[in-house]
Amino acid sequence: MTLKTVLTGVIVAASAFAAPLAACAEAHERVQQQAQQQAPSPQSLAMEGARTCGNIARGAADVCHIDAAKIERFKTAARQNFAAAPDFDGAWKLGYTEAQSAVDRFARLKSTDPAEYAKEIHEACPALNRGIDEVTNGK
Repeated sequence: MTLKTVLTGVIVAASAFAAPLAACAEAHERVQQQAQQQAPSPQSLAMEGARTCGNIARGAADVCHIDAAKIERFKTAARQNFAAAPDFDGAWKLGYTEAQSAVDRFARLKSTDPAEYAKEIHEACPALNRGIDEVTNGK
């Protein structure tokens, strides 16, 4: 299974988090559309991949409470797979920061609608956890 396949699945699962994380999937589609319209550079595609992974990592950490060491392994795998990114860390940090609104939405949902919060967490977090396992080969 390729990182692209896993990330596509993770992005779909992460879209259950909130509209801001759903924006990751939209960004992925934008990248695909750009590729069809014009050939984007490998560097720009790698930067978008790093940004998306950072966004996913934030949801994994702050919403799903996935272990920090596991997220670090995910980051290492993403860095290897998006080696063409001229500023991997900057793109990762941007994606990580952009996920704040999703984290905030979940915090509000937890206090205002615990049943819906539990439903969304139950749907999204196991898929996100599995996706990270696939990217990191279960390490």
